[in-house]
Amino acid sequence: MFEVSDMPIHRMKLLNRTLNVDKRGHFKEIYRVIDFGTEVPEFVQDNLSFSKGAVLRGMHLQVGQWQLVTILSGSIRDVTLDLNRGSPTFMKSHSVEMRHDSNNQLLIPPGVAHGFALTSDQAHLHYKSTVYYGDSLQFGISWKSPELAECWPDGNWVISHRDCDFPSLSDFLKTNFSV
Repeated sequence: MFEVSDMPIHRMKLLNRTLNVDKRGHFKEIYRVIDFGTEVPEFVQDNLSFSKGAVLRGMHLQVGQWQLVTILSGSIRDVTLDLNRGSPTFMKSHSVEMRHDSNNQLLIPPGVAHGFALTSDQAHLHYKSTVYYGDSLQFGISWKSPELAECWPDGNWVISHRDCDFPSLSDFLKTNFSV
């Protein structure tokens, strides 16, 4: 069982899963294909991400990719940005706190850039993806773009060289990209 909430970005959903608890521990369904209807294509790849310390990852975008993000341990500030030129929420950004004990998941549609910053000492994330990693074009946006400033928590972040080299959102928008 779960509840679905629409998010401020077109086609993005927040899913709150039911946690079944007893004296032995707990059980939770994290994915059932019938939960997603026909809009979301088949998920083809599962990924695990482990981050520690003051890590910030993003903003990443793989063309044509749906993602289902689940926090397995820890907590993050998850940040998304709609880059679908025809979308009613084009250029809208959103951030949401996600914690492993909140039983929530984020369904991110194609054309939405994604990143996150740890708000705990470490975090494990599970991603389901409808696109094999590396099988489609990938883009990135600088997390420091002024348009995203209010989305991120304050911090002295550890960031990969790749993520540091992404263009600002304004420079990215000058390119002839298509998501």
